[in-house]
Amino acid sequence: MYLKKYIDNLTLEKNIEKQNKNWFNANDLLKHFGNEQIPNSKVEEWKNFKTKALKDKDWKLPDILSNKTAEKLSSNLNETIVFKDGSYCPDSSSIKHIKGLVIKNIQNYIEENPNFLEKLSYSPKKYAEERLSGILDNQTTTLLSLNCLINQGIVIELEAYKRLRKIIKIIHISKDKTLDLIHSPHIIIISKDGSEASFEEYYEINNCWINSFIETYLEKNSKLNFSRIQTENTNTIKTVSFNSHIAEDASLNLKILNREKSKEDIRIFLKGRNSNAKVSGIIASSNKDDSDIYCKIVHDNKLTNSEQNWRLISSENSKTSINGKIRVNKGAKKSIAKFSSKSLILNEKATSFSKPELEILEDDVKCSHGASFGEIDQSLVFYLQSRGIKKQDAIKLLIFAFIEEIEFEGKIVFDQLESYFKKINYDK
Repeated sequence: MYLKKYIDNLTLEKNIEKQNKNWFNANDLLKHFGNEQIPNSKVEEWKNFKTKALKDKDWKLPDILSNKTAEKLSSNLNETIVFKDGSYCPDSSSIKHIKGLVIKNIQNYIEENPNFLEKLSYSPKKYAEERLSGILDNQTTTLLSLNCLINQGIVIELEAYKRLRKIIKIIHISKDKTLDLIHSPHIIIISKDGSEASFEEYYEINNCWINSFIETYLEKNSKLNFSRIQTENTNTIKTVSFNSHIAEDASLNLKILNREKSKEDIRIFLKGRNSNAKVSGIIASSNKDDSDIYCKIVHDNKLTNSEQNWRLISSENSKTSINGKIRVNKGAKKSIAKFSSKSLILNEKATSFSKPELEILEDDVKCSHGASFGEIDQSLVFYLQSRGIKKQDAIKLLIFAFIEEIEFEGKIVFDQLESYFKKINYDK
């Protein structure tokens, strides 16, 4: 079914009532998406990402029945959560042996845990941008409302005081080979008190639009490591919203590899005393494509700490961009917030944009930010060539040196960047 027809069908009263869940009002979401539609460059958080392709295509919904059959993955993977065409596929996943991890759909989870209803409920205002004027701007969240209308989503609960030593992989694949599909995975991770876990997320899908919605809730003393690795996806557009709520003494370590035609919207709320968030990533682009991240961290309590560290690489006629926002609210005394970005521009027509923003409403805090831009040092390239290293390999070595501060698990990012290096014109 085409997305437009699906939305039109929902406007019928009998259909919209069936769509209501215990955690959202479908009519509110439908009005929100219908009124605002897909964000454009007039929306501050979206001005560096082209959305014309999202508006021009007639997107289709995947065949729901195909999601129920098991899919053999390209490799034998353990500790794996599989999403097929945007929906969780338990038969293809490998998590039954993992003690301390439970997966349920959002509806069932709230029915069994009614005390979570208020926390997990979604409305267009939940992640709306609060402007300095005090106005809530919900133009930034229209794609979240669309996601909820399409997919019921799952909750991944991590047992209290349980430490999962192995990395859990979240892999997105497609069974439906129809072109121009919209995939709408919705994932909620609840890290109970004292729990610790690590996740790596991959998208192995081509010729589609991935509109992903992720929420994490870190309870007291919990630790969550989350890495999202974007592989080279042919003709795929990715819009991701990652939102994290962090309680007392809990910590989040988020790492991102963002590539072409990809937009990340990250919002982190340091709600508990001594809560921590470390966000870092590589933003790479090539051809004429955009690679854009908006990251906002809100300090809501005393002794909270945040750090953002970004490396941007632009080649050909492409653009990379990072908008890093830090807001320290009244009462968040003795909080520390840092932002750093470095951009490497490989061609004359390539561009990079970095905008750190500070909103400081408390006096007794330490906040710093810095952004730098540069090109490949040709004298270093010449030196390496004089030592017998080919020009292409010399440039690759310098790029790896540029990004080495962004530490991912193993060599996974370096392997994924090999496809990026093949796109670079080394003669310019």
